[in-house]
Amino acid sequence: MVLSIPQLRDAQDAYFSCLTERELAERRREEGVRVISHRGHYWVQPGAPGFFQPVHLLARLTPEEATSPTPLSWGFRAALTPETANSATGTVPVVRIKDLDNYDANHLSSNRRNKLRKAQKTVRIVQLTGPSVLLEQGYEVVRDALTRTQHKKIPTPEAYLKDVRKYFISDHWCVLAGLIDGKLGGYLDGYVVDGVAYGFSAYYATWALPTNISTGLSYEFAQVCRRLKSVHTLVGGLHAPEASQLGQFKDDLGFVVDNIPIQWGMNPLAQAFIRWRRPHAYYRLTGRE
Repeated sequence: MVLSIPQLRDAQDAYFSCLTERELAERRREEGVRVISHRGHYWVQPGAPGFFQPVHLLARLTPEEATSPTPLSWGFRAALTPETANSATGTVPVVRIKDLDNYDANHLSSNRRNKLRKAQKTVRIVQLTGPSVLLEQGYEVVRDALTRTQHKKIPTPEAYLKDVRKYFISDHWCVLAGLIDGKLGGYLDGYVVDGVAYGFSAYYATWALPTNISTGLSYEFAQVCRRLKSVHTLVGGLHAPEASQLGQFKDDLGFVVDNIPIQWGMNPLAQAFIRWRRPHAYYRLTGRE
């Protein structure tokens, strides 16, 4: 398959801007996200409306700064500075590469190294520098992936197109794609703020899974981040103990769970409901069981 408008860059040459917290807040506003300024930091609603956290999740705040950014919120959380960690009321269980500066294939399990070699033989990994590939093929990949994993609702085509366009408003998003015989098999995205790289979303078509595309893309994104000298930490999401297969995948790639001290608050009724109906979500929000 020939892509009509090539907008690709080899992954070895991939580049994206490293932002400050303020710059990230400005970019999110440009993308249409509601951002609240509160006591010198910038807050967003990452999921359900009414729950807030800093736009840079691992920004370190003092207890005086780590308070609800609006009286209309039903909950909030924020990471604390190392000096004030003893004031923590919980943790955020992030999953990160253990040693990004020296990260290479030797940090993978032997089984994962074999899968990486297979992926490198069959999948061409590129950075997308324009929307054409995703506009032509991305929605089918996302719909397929979310039908299989069911970890969130499948977006409408209109919502998906809006999401794609945000990648190319500025140069702070890195979107790596895996092409198999010229066809999009999957992609992932991420950004960097104040030295911390966040892997944000990843989607893989079912037909592409035998190529180990997920291993290839995850490893190459880490390599892109490692080559950016301003990056010292790569976060690959939050710990999900209920998803054992995902946990094993990240273990094999060299990720570790790091419990970052936080201060959090939550409406008692919301707290009781989430703890009862969604205990794993409650753990990821507060670090508590």
